[in-house]
Amino acid sequence: MKNNQTSGKEVLSTIGTKNIIAAAFIFLIVIALVSVNFGILYKTKKEKIIDDNMHKAIESSQKIDNYLLTSINTVNQSAYKIDKYMSEGKSTAEILAYLETESNMIIDIINKNSTGLYGYINGEYLDGSGWIPDEDYVPTERPWYIQSKEANGDIVLVDPYLDSQTGLVMMTIGKLLADDESVISLDLSLEDMQTITMDVVESSQDFAMVLDSRGGVVSHSNPDELGKNYLQETNSLESSITEEIFESNKTQFELKYNGVTYLIFTEKVQNDWYCISVVNGTQIFKPLNAILITSLLVIIIIAVVITIILYNIASKHIVAKKLNKQLESMSHIYTSMHEINLVENTFSEITNSSAEAKNLLGNAHENAKENLYSVMESLSSERSRKDLLDFINLDNLDERLAKTNTITIEYLNDRDIWCRGRFLVSERNADNKPIRVLWMVELIDEEKRRQERLQYLSDTDRMTGINNRGSGEKKIKDLIADGQGGMFVLLDVDKFKLINDTYGHSVGDKVLISLAKCMQKAFRANDILLRLGGDEFAIYVPDVHNKNSGERIIQRFIGTIENASIPELKGRRFHISIGVAFYTNNDKYSFEELYKRADSQTYISKKYEGNYVSYYEAEESGSDNT
Repeated sequence: MKNNQTSGKEVLSTIGTKNIIAAAFIFLIVIALVSVNFGILYKTKKEKIIDDNMHKAIESSQKIDNYLLTSINTVNQSAYKIDKYMSEGKSTAEILAYLETESNMIIDIINKNSTGLYGYINGEYLDGSGWIPDEDYVPTERPWYIQSKEANGDIVLVDPYLDSQTGLVMMTIGKLLADDESVISLDLSLEDMQTITMDVVESSQDFAMVLDSRGGVVSHSNPDELGKNYLQETNSLESSITEEIFESNKTQFELKYNGVTYLIFTEKVQNDWYCISVVNGTQIFKPLNAILITSLLVIIIIAVVITIILYNIASKHIVAKKLNKQLESMSHIYTSMHEINLVENTFSEITNSSAEAKNLLGNAHENAKENLYSVMESLSSERSRKDLLDFINLDNLDERLAKTNTITIEYLNDRDIWCRGRFLVSERNADNKPIRVLWMVELIDEEKRRQERLQYLSDTDRMTGINNRGSGEKKIKDLIADGQGGMFVLLDVDKFKLINDTYGHSVGDKVLISLAKCMQKAFRANDILLRLGGDEFAIYVPDVHNKNSGERIIQRFIGTIENASIPELKGRRFHISIGVAFYTNNDKYSFEELYKRADSQTYISKKYEGNYVSYYEAEESGSDNT
């Protein structure tokens, strides 16, 4: 036993106190690097899982929005047609014939489970499906008539109900006509919405649902849940989720129920309904937990390896070599790693796979501040250079790292590839000031561009390539909130339904795409262009506050419309109706009021043939046409 003790002392003596301290320091660096990198990997994978499921929730909500919008547009178009018939003095028989024709088309093309169009028109109940009500049936006492009349001309989605005979969830869409007494309505089945909801679910432990504004189940991946109202239930997962959504209006959150963590993703759709996707987080995060366990095992393994190295290797060269091998295993993450001594203004290379950086640095080890600045200035794009050079300023680095061990920046290098630069504290003095840091550069181009693509898809109208309603209205509201006035332009295509009916929906799509291109051509890059839905578009032009300034811009836009050519229209030109309202820097009213003003002018423009524009002015001094 004495010999063993002597042998141990000899080994320690051979290694030396300085080598032991150096090895311990290196061990701490390795632990920090492994911990940070596994932490980054864990965070990245978790964010990807959340992003993927959020993207699915957004896609399903868009499908449901489009599904409802088709029927809403049908009711709007039918209301417009019947208003026209009534103003022209058409007979009840002619109106009923129109309802019958439209009902057959709706059932054949849009929704086979729909009962078609019906309504209370000119004091009579008319039904396009041919249904004859009982003698005690009073249409003006029905929810579809009452709620439509209360909406004062706005489209209304009557709360869904479960049909006891068919087992289908049905709903009614209604609209008050121009005489303020007649109402046109459409019943449709939400069976297709049920299909969309079921398609979201990927495993037996996940589910999806659509709730109406009262908490009622419109559709559910489990059909047995249809017709329930979760705001009237207690002690269930669905009721807990519903209560949280209605109270906080969150779009994404976690909920723990019976020991299981669930991820909930919500998106609002038409009529303040909620499209909800629920994912079993405990199940999908199992691989992430495996990553954490693996990281701990790696750290333990590294500790054991370094302990063996400290005990058995008496050569500093061998210790350094072993350590380098450990660091080389991380070279696939970082293209370069350098340790900087902030006190002595020196730096040393740990790993560097960048040939350009090697050539610029050469064998230099002094003047860390100047050399780092020079190298990163040469290896960054002009777009990112100023922010990057401010970030690598070593003069105030100790202040920025006072309460954290790491800070990062994302930048474009000289080849326009996204990178992430990181400062990581490796040593602090007795006053807790960093005296040694690691400077690490990581390639993140694929990750960054994937994030940018997801953002683009969520903000962009798929057909036209301009802002969708959600992103466009948010940008306008942000400008208004900042007090930046401008010109708000609302427009739609005249007789767009006729174009679709005559030439087909594919040609109608080309009209919308052509209109969007005209908008992009006529307006500036910083003007906000958006498609509101269907054939309705809007533009916000900042810093244009009156008709005199805006008229030249509108005329230029109309010129592009008049020059637009769509071969499939066979020489026919499409026309638009435009309403314009102005928001000055001193105005305090809401975006909704601005929209209402422009919409009132669009309604006026639609009374005239050709490209016609009407301007809203404070004293309603009139309108102008083109």
